[in-house]
Amino acid sequence: MEENSYLTDRSSVQYIPGRRTLSNFLAAALAPVGTTLYVYGGGWNRQDTGASAQAVTIGVPAPWREFFLRQDERYDYRDYRSAPEAVCNPFGWAGADCSGYLGWVVYNTMHDRSDGAGYVRPAVEMARALAERYCYGVWTQLYAPEELRPGDVVSIPGHVWICLGRCGDGSIVIVHSTPSPSVTGQPGGGVQLSGVGEREECQAAELARRYMSRYYSEWSRRYQAVHKSLADYTRAEGECAGRFRWSPAVLSDPDGCAGWSVEALLSSLFDIADPEKKKD
Repeated sequence: MEENSYLTDRSSVQYIPGRRTLSNFLAAALAPVGTTLYVYGGGWNRQDTGASAQAVTIGVPAPWREFFLRQDERYDYRDYRSAPEAVCNPFGWAGADCSGYLGWVVYNTMHDRSDGAGYVRPAVEMARALAERYCYGVWTQLYAPEELRPGDVVSIPGHVWICLGRCGDGSIVIVHSTPSPSVTGQPGGGVQLSGVGEREECQAAELARRYMSRYYSEWSRRYQAVHKSLADYTRAEGECAGRFRWSPAVLSDPDGCAGWSVEALLSSLFDIADPEKKKD
């Protein structure tokens, strides 16, 4: 693979740093998809107390993309768990775990300059922290999966993810950073679309596969879009797990995208990134 071959993919969903709208938050969430590998502790500072320099960088950090291009389907995040200095650079570690990724997304939505205070916290705490520490919206443990809508942030034990919307069969398309298996079975993965549903063949998983294969060809040569269990991914166990929803006073929704179907939402977000769709 040539060093820059991946960068010709039709995969750059655009967002505007500091624009506090729901659609811009979702666009920012998609910006690192398919170019950011999972690194254990990626997005955290060396002391493991908060955000790294990468997680408070405006724009997708170049080292994330560069590290992805230097790897292949044999990448195993466990190789770097015990030696994170192997992927260290002036910006920090060259990848993002689930909370490091979400912290970057929130920072790039709320700010337009690098190096401010970050948002990275343990994954299970992030939804509640967005509501109670930062006063950005409402957190609850009393929610049903069918109530989830675009932009909701869900913390479960050991993980956090962003809802992009629900399909007709009740399954959910999400974006998150997870070490999914490569075509050679190595746990690498990273920032990607996934389907969450009761069945592996759910509509959300199919939609995730379709978008990942169409817009992220190099990624898809290494990783297939994965299905996650609805029961596992909506567990509100313990004191902190639960769902966060943005306050309209913090993120306005002039487009009304909170009420869109996930198909309409994805089509709108990717339309700008796809010159072929503009010809349709």
